[in-house]
Amino acid sequence: MTKIAVPLVSHGHPDREPDCECAVEDAFLDLVERAEAAGWTSDEVADCLVNLSHKHRTTLNEDIHMLEEITSSLLLSRKLH
Repeated sequence: MTKIAVPLVSHGHPDREPDCECAVEDAFLDLVERAEAAGWTSDEVADCLVNLSHKHRTTLNEDIHMLEEITSSLLLSRKLH
């Protein structure tokens, strides 16, 4: 399995996102190649990866929203006591 390089800059640094893309690209291409070698078409693989990416982003956003609601509830309950 393709190794992914560790981040070289701290979270929030402007180079972090392009560095992540560069670090993940070889593993991504390896996954695409393995899926196509298994018999999936290039279009099927591309569509699948986009859909999985969107689902992952949605889950992350839902998790953030849930944490914000919990934090807000905790702060409100502290103010009421």
